[in-house]
Amino acid sequence: MGARRRRGEGSIRQRPNGLWEGTLTIPGASPGTQRRRAVYGRSLTEVRAKLQALQQQLAEGMEPPDQRLTVAGWCSAWVEQVVERLRPSTLTRYRQLVAQQIIPTWGRVRLAQLTPSGVERGLRQLTDGGLSPRTASHVRAVLRAALSDAQREGLLARNVASLAKPPRVAREAPKVLTPAEARAVIDAMPDPGLQRLVAVAVNTGLRQGELLGLRWTDVDGQAAELHVTQALQRVAGAYRLVEVKSISSRRTVPLTADAVAALEDQRRWQAEARLAAGSRWRPIPGLGELVFTTDRGQPLNGTSLTHRFEDALRAAGLPVIRWHHLRHAFAGLMLGSGSDLATVSGLLGHSSVSLTASTYAGLMPSLKRAAADRLGLLLQRPSG
Repeated sequence: MGARRRRGEGSIRQRPNGLWEGTLTIPGASPGTQRRRAVYGRSLTEVRAKLQALQQQLAEGMEPPDQRLTVAGWCSAWVEQVVERLRPSTLTRYRQLVAQQIIPTWGRVRLAQLTPSGVERGLRQLTDGGLSPRTASHVRAVLRAALSDAQREGLLARNVASLAKPPRVAREAPKVLTPAEARAVIDAMPDPGLQRLVAVAVNTGLRQGELLGLRWTDVDGQAAELHVTQALQRVAGAYRLVEVKSISSRRTVPLTADAVAALEDQRRWQAEARLAAGSRWRPIPGLGELVFTTDRGQPLNGTSLTHRFEDALRAAGLPVIRWHHLRHAFAGLMLGSGSDLATVSGLLGHSSVSLTASTYAGLMPSLKRAAADRLGLLLQRPSG
């Protein structure tokens, strides 16, 4: 059964199964060619509305969504389109999550037919299958980024991954250290070079990649400060320096006396190592003069460094902490010494003070108590 067509509204008919179908002829990819797009609905009014929406998209210069395009088809192409926008390590992670999680879970679903509940079901399947909630949350974030670009291109009316409820991830309380514990961790390092590196980490709060990408031109000994502008990454077996992860991560960090001493010792050691190595001193071209290197001038491997750090803690009988906890230790010590949140946030290179506050929320009650105690001492009446 056909329906009377209004001018330019496309062709509408009712199929034998009772479903209404509307078709619209649109320009093809090549000049002089045409394509047809079909929409379906339970009523004539619904199909007319869908056809009008297609016409509106054409009028606004947007390509009407291809109803046959699948999640796999879009995400596979998308992840290769964002190469220039992502850091190398982030791109590697995106490709991994698309290939190993997103395509196996939602790949066959047509992009336009993916729903928030469908995303949530897929995330539950992943966690039920043994994937950690944190990794599942990363999967949703990558899918959300892919669908955001699809929406921008006019392929979707909404981003269903944004509407889907994220997996519940248990917040891990940051491991903070007392001054005595921090000193014990530094002293537990049997290798003087590792001890210097850990000392600088505790005294500056730099991320591991930022530390390993630090160059001597970034260190100002006279002003007792260093400048964080890049990080070292290893991608496909090759080391490279990349820009820090955000504008706020570009920062200047003042150096404590311990950090200055450690860096001075590192400079002396490196000069001696260079002389001893002679022609075997072979830094990687393009990286500049890195502060922390092997005795042959090569960059330090972050994974091996982490293993050495944890092995040293075990050998010393100390609790094993992750390398990143050295950054938490710096933040906790700064906050405990009376530094305000805004200052600590800037030194850490956080994107906002609220991020710093939420990360170290567990410290706030004790910090408030300490602040009140300091105020009490200031206002205390003189005795006698």
